[in-house]
Amino acid sequence: MVLMFNQVMFPPNQSSKVAQKFIEWVQKNPPDPTIEKNICIGVRNTEDGNILVIGIGDVPKGKVEEALKTGTEQNLFMASGIEGLKYKLDVMLNYTEAYKILGMTAPEVD
Repeated sequence: MVLMFNQVMFPPNQSSKVAQKFIEWVQKNPPDPTIEKNICIGVRNTEDGNILVIGIGDVPKGKVEEALKTGTEQNLFMASGIEGLKYKLDVMLNYTEAYKILGMTAPEVD
């Protein structure tokens, strides 16, 4: 399993614009679980007073490039017309896959 972390940060005075842009994105681009399955979306404030939204998705084998493309397109769409919005995409192996690279089996963790 590959995990994709999409982080979007913006000033609180842009919250309504960001919320509306996200609705527009989802209406035009319904989620496709064959590319990325949403695990969760979390929202919190940062130390400098901004809003941070983190989306975590499960990317199936062979779909990393497509998921990165879609995530980048979404972030560019979100950033257009929203002052101060920043974003970052990270792709990570889950720990089971990381252990496999080492030729080991990951311990079971609840």
